[in-house]
Amino acid sequence: MKQSSTRITSVAALAAGLAGAVALTVTGGAAQARVVEKIAAVVGDSVILGSEIEEKAAPLLAEVARMPEAPKRVARAAALRREVLERLIDDELILQQATELKLSVTSEQVDASIEEIKRQNNIDDDQLREALRAQGMSMAAYRADLKKQLLRFRVINIAVGSRVTISDDDVKTYYDRHMKSGTNVQVRASHIFISIPENADATVVAEKQAQAKKLLDRALAGEDFAKLAREASDDPATRAEGGDLGYFGKDMLPKAIEEMVFAMKVGEVRGPVRADRGFHVIKLVDRKVKDPKPLDDVKDDVRMQLRQKEMERQTKSYLAELRKKTLVDIRY
Repeated sequence: MKQSSTRITSVAALAAGLAGAVALTVTGGAAQARVVEKIAAVVGDSVILGSEIEEKAAPLLAEVARMPEAPKRVARAAALRREVLERLIDDELILQQATELKLSVTSEQVDASIEEIKRQNNIDDDQLREALRAQGMSMAAYRADLKKQLLRFRVINIAVGSRVTISDDDVKTYYDRHMKSGTNVQVRASHIFISIPENADATVVAEKQAQAKKLLDRALAGEDFAKLAREASDDPATRAEGGDLGYFGKDMLPKAIEEMVFAMKVGEVRGPVRADRGFHVIKLVDRKVKDPKPLDDVKDDVRMQLRQKEMERQTKSYLAELRKKTLVDIRY
């Protein structure tokens, strides 16, 4: 059941923040201020509530509560809430775009997606409900989340998909560089990611680098790398798996990380190296050279990998554009 719960979580979980709202109630003709909810962010004409963040973050915060050191618990909980808040802001921006584009998702489409999820996980209705119950989620809440995710996919495919074109030359270039005889090297690595807040000053950057360096030192001293990643990494996509990035070839990671990883020995830990939005501490888990296959046999897989990588890059750019043209007031 472990595999099924992992897949279900990846579809249902969103990620985590806090701040303040006031409502007016009328008693005997007099208006009285009463705090009823906390506003974490205003996104255009919509608000994201603190209770939404707490609800989405609850399963992750339960794991944090088991961390033995109080300062680390506090820091990890704050980081998780911020991750959830950022994801909820992105989702709200995309939902607003769905309204502009007049896109919708039907109950039948949600049903079809649930059937596909059950098929992939080899589970039935009762097992799905049990898996959701273990995560503190009802079927109604799961369907609502899944509907939002399907709508997100539709918006991204329409708004971003048109920006992504992978030519035959792109595929051949990648194949010639990475998949011909003697060049098809793949590595498996794990990482601990320490994020740098947007618009951080030099002092904050230095603090984050020092935090990553301490984690590197602990790993070099013999502490279990996967355990450190689960406790400290700011990457929600890999944290639960101990920072595992899986197998990959070149041109799949930022250059600074790629150059370091492909120069490492199996079992070696290095870092911190800065790339994108933070610092990475890397452990090389495995290295292998795959037997080359003809271009015709792998071109569809290569095209898919290249498209996925470019979609991720363009999606980040698209979300940044939406934030620039929409009022986003974070009160967290």
